[in-house]
Amino acid sequence: MRYPDSHKAQTRRRIVAMAALRFRAEGLAGVGIANLMADLGLTHGGFYAHFSGKDELVAAACGEAQRQMAEQWRPLLENSADGGCLAALADHYLSPAHRDFPDSGCAAAALAGEIARQDAGVRRAFAAGLGPLLAQLEDARRRDGAGPSPEASLAMMVGALLLARAVPDAELSQRFLDEARAALRAQGE
Repeated sequence: MRYPDSHKAQTRRRIVAMAALRFRAEGLAGVGIANLMADLGLTHGGFYAHFSGKDELVAAACGEAQRQMAEQWRPLLENSADGGCLAALADHYLSPAHRDFPDSGCAAAALAGEIARQDAGVRRAFAAGLGPLLAQLEDARRRDGAGPSPEASLAMMVGALLLARAVPDAELSQRFLDEARAALRAQGE
């Protein structure tokens, strides 16, 4: 049976989307290629028709996860009044839902520690994926007329989310989210 020309590209997109979800949920080391492909109803050997190895998949999945985060932020920025843009992004990012469901959230908060130990190509792809988020944070700062640098905003949000996920104390976890959100709101005013 011959597949249509678009089949290979569609299959690659499915693999990348599933990997983006699974890597954020389980970590890079927690996801094996054979299991990932089996979950998609594909063969382990078929993986190599799309990727040279796991590093290439990690790079693509990080880019996809960051693209998804930027897409989540897009309507928040579009629907925010000037003066409330950074607050809208911080409220979304520093939410209990984002803390509790890393599989659909930001790859930086879910994977940065592991990405730091990857080869330079994976780290470059990860950094490139941050570009749209930093651009959106710069747009928020411009529209708000004040606020921290995009890098400082992203670092505060990612750090607070990482800590909120790491601690077993529910009250402390919530304080990390609340205090970072309040600090970003105050700096954006």
